[in-house]
Amino acid sequence: MTLAVAGVLVSGLLAGCHSGTGADGPTRADAAARPAPAVTTPAPSTPAPAAAPAAAAPAAAAPYCGASRYVEEIVVEQWADGRLRISVRPTSAARHAERHEATDAIWTAIGGCVTTLPALGRDVTDSLHAQLACHQDLALIPALGGGRGYATGDTYDLESWRPMMRPNSMSTWISTRCGNTLGTDPTGPPARVFRPDGVAPRHTVAGEHA
Repeated sequence: MTLAVAGVLVSGLLAGCHSGTGADGPTRADAAARPAPAVTTPAPSTPAPAAAPAAAAPAAAAPYCGASRYVEEIVVEQWADGRLRISVRPTSAARHAERHEATDAIWTAIGGCVTTLPALGRDVTDSLHAQLACHQDLALIPALGGGRGYATGDTYDLESWRPMMRPNSMSTWISTRCGNTLGTDPTGPPARVFRPDGVAPRHTVAGEHA
């Protein structure tokens, strides 16, 4: 082979080595010529809405000791040592109502008037509720000894110093006169006679009855 022909072959081989595409993919020159990928700017994130402020707790309902379907008025007598009598004056509708319905409604009215009732403790409130149930169950019994009115008197008088009647049954209600023979009565008159709602009592309370 002549030198001229050899030179031509070498030049061809060198030219092939620097072409745009080789066996192993694009050359450095091809990569440089390719446009760079566009840079995407992320959209600004939307901040999460702020949480709504918590609603304020509703104010406690003001006491109410006045008239309703089954109650004319609720009056409290309180002694200096903290003992109290809750006098509930029932309506005629209460005396003739289904006893469980009336007892529940009157107990709710007592809780709405004497808002400190839970502070007396479970033993006291259980006894007060039993006294109420007894009075309501005997609401239409005539006054004892042929007297005027009802055996309960004009009011259902519930005393905090009465222990729970046991067993809490009709026979115990009658034998204890709705708990009136249980416990020790306070001495002297009450220190206060009032309605917890601040209204002056409309009726004079006469104390406990059967």
